[in-house]
Amino acid sequence: MRFKVVIMIMIAGLAFLSFMNGTNETTTGLQVGNRVPVIQSELLDGTQFNLDSLKGKMVLIDFWASYDAPSRLDNFRKKMLLEQYKNSGFVNAQGLVVVSISLDRFKSPLSQSIERDELEQFLHLCDFKGRESEIARIFSVQNSLTNYLIDGEGRIVARSERIEKIESTLERLEQMNPSRLASNRNR
Repeated sequence: MRFKVVIMIMIAGLAFLSFMNGTNETTTGLQVGNRVPVIQSELLDGTQFNLDSLKGKMVLIDFWASYDAPSRLDNFRKKMLLEQYKNSGFVNAQGLVVVSISLDRFKSPLSQSIERDELEQFLHLCDFKGRESEIARIFSVQNSLTNYLIDGEGRIVARSERIEKIESTLERLEQMNPSRLASNRNR
């Protein structure tokens, strides 16, 4: 048991060091350890959205499209991740939120997909400009649709086209939660 705690502390230390670059400021970019670029837009319901309003939460930024079969298949898994982790404690975050950024050009297929896939709990962004949208440009969305996992401080902690990698990172960060480590130590 102590061995597991020591290993988890070492992993937490390495994760912490991976975010250090010699200054207190992190670079904005798309790599793990970078501060995520600013996202300000409108949700599909017309509400103003600013990613900074989700500080303190773990955020899954999900690029997808209603016409993209792999991302549609992953929707069920993302929905299950939200259910599993929406109230979980993580390193540098409390709870999970999914920000769904659609690259659709037409409202009807997007709305139908959200309803069919039961994605109402996600925060949905779409400007109906497809891959030419400003957000797609900022995140360099080309052919592949990448998921980004952002910690409560606005840093990218994982990025992948495969939702399985995001899922394993969430699991690892939940296990490394300092309050969870403390409760294991008291046993």
